[in-house]
Amino acid sequence: MDIRSITSEIKEQMILIRRHLHKNPELSMKEYNTTKIIIETLKDTNIELSELPNGTGVVGVLRGGSEGLTLGLRADIDALPIIENTGLDFTSENEGIMHACGHDIHTTVLLGAALVLDRMKDSLEGNIKFIFQPGEEIMKGAQFVMEQGVLQNEPKVDRIVCLHTWPLIEAGQIGVRKGPIMAATDSFEIEVQGTGGHAAHPHKSVDPIPIAGEIIGALQTIVSRSISPLESAVVTFGQINGGNADNIIANKVVLSGSVRTLTPEMRNHIKEQVVQISEHIAIGHKSKATVSFKPGSHPVINNNELVEVMSDTVKEYLDEESLVYLPEPSLGGEDFSFYLQEVEGMLFRLGTKNEQEASTRSLHNPGLIFDEKAIPTGIIAMSSFALEYLKVGKK
Repeated sequence: MDIRSITSEIKEQMILIRRHLHKNPELSMKEYNTTKIIIETLKDTNIELSELPNGTGVVGVLRGGSEGLTLGLRADIDALPIIENTGLDFTSENEGIMHACGHDIHTTVLLGAALVLDRMKDSLEGNIKFIFQPGEEIMKGAQFVMEQGVLQNEPKVDRIVCLHTWPLIEAGQIGVRKGPIMAATDSFEIEVQGTGGHAAHPHKSVDPIPIAGEIIGALQTIVSRSISPLESAVVTFGQINGGNADNIIANKVVLSGSVRTLTPEMRNHIKEQVVQISEHIAIGHKSKATVSFKPGSHPVINNNELVEVMSDTVKEYLDEESLVYLPEPSLGGEDFSFYLQEVEGMLFRLGTKNEQEASTRSLHNPGLIFDEKAIPTGIIAMSSFALEYLKVGKK
């Protein structure tokens, strides 16, 4: 049997699994029942299964009919702390938790791909390492997986691939992009020092509030004036905290926000600019600004060769209309990027949009409804890519 016919055979089973996962979502690093479902689904296959520590997450190894490279296929399995508002028959029964980012679909697609590839085991010219990863939403899961040696343990992963749902393209389509596809996600905090004092005597104090306001305004010029208009970046302030009464000059103000960038070079440039501008403005007002950065995920930068293999594969196993070249990256973040610090890889998009308005809402929206037509498409794309890439890699 070929990939399409096997996928057709297991389609209804996969949709039922997806609905069960959607109905029973679990938060990051607490995906105990999801882990059990993954193991139960794959227990009768040739895949060598290993449960990750703490009972959250699974790694499976499928050894092909001949020796070759090892391809890692990863799906994240956690949900979000969101109250669902979709009205679906299989709405979340875990109050305040929802699969609003499509990780239930990611998990289902990888399960389906595992079942398909298991039945085509003898045709694989290498190995597949299936990684069902916990904790993506809190940006800890990939590092947790890597700490267990999953990329390095025999068979060592040579390349790694994942998918992500995307409500901007039609269900049944696959979106690809060479180079940067998702952003680095860093956060920062700026503490502006004042001296405190009476509101009636501002000249006797250093007031950190107007200094903080000047810093906010100046940092907006980083994107508009210090980087090329052809490059993308975001500097966003999310919080301002300072003062506790209307007749007291505050002794400090704390600002915090987020930076999104698509290359390591731009990431470093914006960090330097935030520090330099904030410190110099504060000095000009006889104050002091202390800037601290909390690194988040890295940018997701796709390997171009893998994108080309995926493009050819989608055209062959689906059709030309199923392939979409994404015109621009997303400035959202993905902890898949941590794997890419060790091995090259690729993230591709799985379209989930249909004619209903609810399917076009943004990821993390409590009313977002994913079109399940995406599931067989994802299974075919991921399975066929694995089969074809191992052939290409062997050559």
